[in-house]
Amino acid sequence: MAETSHEIRRQIDDTRARIGTTIAALEHKVDPRRVVNEHPIALLGVAFGTGLLLSTTGATGRAVTEVREHVRDGAGRINNSAGSAIDGALNAVLGAATAAITAKMTELVQMALSTPDKKRNKTAAGVRAA
Repeated sequence: MAETSHEIRRQIDDTRARIGTTIAALEHKVDPRRVVNEHPIALLGVAFGTGLLLSTTGATGRAVTEVREHVRDGAGRINNSAGSAIDGALNAVLGAATAAITAKMTELVQMALSTPDKKRNKTAAGVRAA
């Protein structure tokens, strides 16, 4: 009963060959292109029957309604998020613009208030020098 390593290797190679042949046969049987090429009328009948069955059950109408609701809900969430983002951006821009305008107005007011003092000082200095 003792088998030699050559006999065991030969048995392994034979098994591999049988398995490879079996896999090739299975691949051939389930190849979608082959099935379509060999049975186009049968597949057309299956597709037609499936469509007819779906149309009578109302499944397509429910599916369309469900998809429509999901899209509407998603669009509402996007709209709310976008609205919040736009509101935040507008508030930031308005806040920055208000701060810049306030700073500029303060600077202009201070300059306007200080200008008459400078002119008065120049005038007073000119009178004293004369």
